[in-house]
Amino acid sequence: MRPLIGIPTSPFRHAYAEVELAGMDKEALNYFWLLSMLTEKIISCVRAAGGVPLPLTATREPHEIKALVSKLDGFVFAGGSDIAPAFYGEEDKGTIAPDLDRDHFEVGLCREALEKNRPLLGICRGCQLLNVVLGGSLIQNLPDVNKSWTLHRRSDVMKGYVHEVKISAPWLFPNHRGDMMMVNSMHHQAVGRLAKEAEAAARTEDGIIEAIWAPAYKYAIGVQWHPECLAEEDRVQADIFKSLVTKAGE
Repeated sequence: MRPLIGIPTSPFRHAYAEVELAGMDKEALNYFWLLSMLTEKIISCVRAAGGVPLPLTATREPHEIKALVSKLDGFVFAGGSDIAPAFYGEEDKGTIAPDLDRDHFEVGLCREALEKNRPLLGICRGCQLLNVVLGGSLIQNLPDVNKSWTLHRRSDVMKGYVHEVKISAPWLFPNHRGDMMMVNSMHHQAVGRLAKEAEAAARTEDGIIEAIWAPAYKYAIGVQWHPECLAEEDRVQADIFKSLVTKAGE
């Protein structure tokens, strides 16, 4: 049987369940639409890589989280809202509209998946989540550190490339040639203090960590860019999902 890959996602918040479309805040509606598109792209990439994608909705029940990890073979933690800074021991310094239901669910799910050594891939927020769960912190707003880092928030370039990253763990991208790779970029936060169990796998020229991996686990990597938007025409990005599915099937 093909590996079952759980994809925790929550594009539509419970608070909007009784709100008519005409009454939706435009920013909230745009966010919902963006996450819906990205989730569908991840589903398509997992399926193309040979896995069976299963979207997961948030729960805070520990027994439900344990049951999910026991039944699923791997996970993709998708992009989305900022993680509440309390999860990495900081006060708010530029975090935007965290979703606590999703935070509690995904922190618990990621922690359980690591404990059971299930292969996992973190994308954008998911990369940050992996670092937080392993004990690291986040840069809460990149332009507050360096104004030029505003270029990283380019959700208008979903299928194109925004900047280069320098790869320091080439075995994670086996079909890429060279140590530089072009990626897209849709974030205003990034890995801050790198967790002790994690290592940087790629960085920008000016120092932002763009990919991480945790050597102690079967397969635990995070990428700050969105390979699901590039995979259709970029084999290296498609292979990120292929690697996850392959590990999940072992």
